[in-house]
Amino acid sequence: MKKEKALSDLIKGQIKLEKEIAEKLRTLEQRVDSVAARLMIREMQLDTKKHAEILGEALKVIGGPKSFWDYTIHIDADKRAVRKELEEHVNAEEKMMQQIEEEAKKTDDEALKLLLKHFAEDEKRHHRYLNIILSRTYKMEL
Repeated sequence: MKKEKALSDLIKGQIKLEKEIAEKLRTLEQRVDSVAARLMIREMQLDTKKHAEILGEALKVIGGPKSFWDYTIHIDADKRAVRKELEEHVNAEEKMMQQIEEEAKKTDDEALKLLLKHFAEDEKRHHRYLNIILSRTYKMEL
């Protein structure tokens, strides 16, 4: 229990820090002239907000009776519908990765190439996450 309290306190501190940084990035974004720089700062701000949200959800699980992966949908019909949607998202992520990589090859603008490369990396990560979700949470025979 002592270990869980320490982890909980650490996460709460990190959430506070993430929110502070997100606000500083929001302010900074408004002061930057470069479109590419503003977009990158905006993305960092959104990522930082996302981190705070993820950590907040982690707090709900710490010390609970289940692990992160044990929270599932209990109605088979809903499981099938969710699984189908997840599989559709996997296919969409694959298409987006291909399109982004093609667009990156077509441009000579270094800032745009950098942004597109970053988007492609995000799409690959999303694709990997969706496959993990499908394999860990929705192992079922249809």
